[in-house]
Amino acid sequence: MTTARNIHPGSAHARPYSTARPSTRQNTLGTGHASVDSGYVGKPTCDKCRTDEFVYLESYIPPTYRRDGTVSTLGEVAYTCTRCEDFSAHSVPVTWTPPGWYLG
Repeated sequence: MTTARNIHPGSAHARPYSTARPSTRQNTLGTGHASVDSGYVGKPTCDKCRTDEFVYLESYIPPTYRRDGTVSTLGEVAYTCTRCEDFSAHSVPVTWTPPGWYLG
């Protein structure tokens, strides 16, 4: 898995969403309107290739938490498979972070 450098923080994704996986925030990606219980949540994996070996991460938005420590919104990821060029974006589990990513 390759992680891309985000040169435009907070910008909208340039590519349309894939219809292969339903997104939790389709038109509101990154705006914090999804609940923890809605939509597809999974690790970035290409549905066509059935692996994450060729996944190139384009953006990652970490989860947000309430003051009491519970999850307010899930993290989101947008990625492209460099093998089949399929694009996808969806929420990820709270326990998942991109390789080498840290809050700092």
